[in-house]
Amino acid sequence: METNKRIILRRQKKKRAARLKFYGILGVLVLFILSIWVRSFVMRGDYSEVYPPVSDPMTRIDSMDQLNEKTREALLLFLEVAEDEGLPVLVTETYRTQERQEYLYSLGRTAEGGIVTWTTESEHTKRSAFDIAKNVRGEEYSDLEFFRKAAEIGERIGLEAGYYWDHGRQDMPHFQMNWYDRIVYPEGYEKED
Repeated sequence: METNKRIILRRQKKKRAARLKFYGILGVLVLFILSIWVRSFVMRGDYSEVYPPVSDPMTRIDSMDQLNEKTREALLLFLEVAEDEGLPVLVTETYRTQERQEYLYSLGRTAEGGIVTWTTESEHTKRSAFDIAKNVRGEEYSDLEFFRKAAEIGERIGLEAGYYWDHGRQDMPHFQMNWYDRIVYPEGYEKED
């Protein structure tokens, strides 16, 4: 009789543990989905009142004013550190409309030209990425050492550098500020108010 009670109690305990594990996993999943949902409001949203209007959706935009606040702050720090380290950086593109992103994706696939991008879901369209070039005529994209040093600076301050991407997706001029990352100010640098 006593043995049966122990067996029943052990089974109940196992069921309770399994139930707790299930609800714990479910809770983590709900929090993850909720964080993605919140991000959609924070990083996307309706920008018509916050950002200058874009007259031609196919135009290449290089204005910092078109980036979200966090990415703009990271870009300003990036440019300051790069200048102090002797890198002549030119920002070539910031925000990109979805129409332009889809056009760039079509190059080398359904439209004439070389492949420019590997995705239609770019961080450029979320106002959280920018591209650079070396600000020296004739050397804009050919100086691999320039892009390596720029990538090191970007990573040091909290940007994700496309220079380090692999599997055929390396994008040396590309930098993005992921929503979950934070900007890191190196010693001697501080946030401007």
